[in-house]
Amino acid sequence: MQVIFADILDSEMGSLDESVQQAIFDFANHVETHGFKGLKGRNKSSAIPNPHTKRQRANFKHAQKNCLWHYHIGLPEYVEQANGEFTSEMILHYIRYDDTIVLVDVATHPPFNLPSNEKLNY
Repeated sequence: MQVIFADILDSEMGSLDESVQQAIFDFANHVETHGFKGLKGRNKSSAIPNPHTKRQRANFKHAQKNCLWHYHIGLPEYVEQANGEFTSEMILHYIRYDDTIVLVDVATHPPFNLPSNEKLNY
C-alpha cells in the first residue's frame, strides 16, 4: 500500500516531538509493508455510526466525503479496552483509499475533532 503525507503534515513533521514522528513513521512503514493487518492500535473510520446531533451529522458527512479514518498511535501509551482493542490519547488522521492512504494530521482524542479541509491537500 502506498503512503503519502498531506502537505501540511509534511511541513509540520520537523516540529513534532521525536516520539510522535517515530509513531507516525512506524505506522506508515507498517502499512506500506503489511497493510492494516497486525496493527496494535484501534483503527477505524471517522464517520461515526448513527449520528444524532447536528454537529455529529456534519462530521459524519465530512468524514464520509473525504474517506477519513483515524489510528490510535500509542502515545503517551496504549490502554487496553474491555473489547480487547488498544486506544491512546493521540491519534493519526488519514484518508483511506483502496491502495493508498494520505496521512493528514495528528491530534489528541478526546475531544475528537476532524481535520479541516485545508489539511486534506496533498
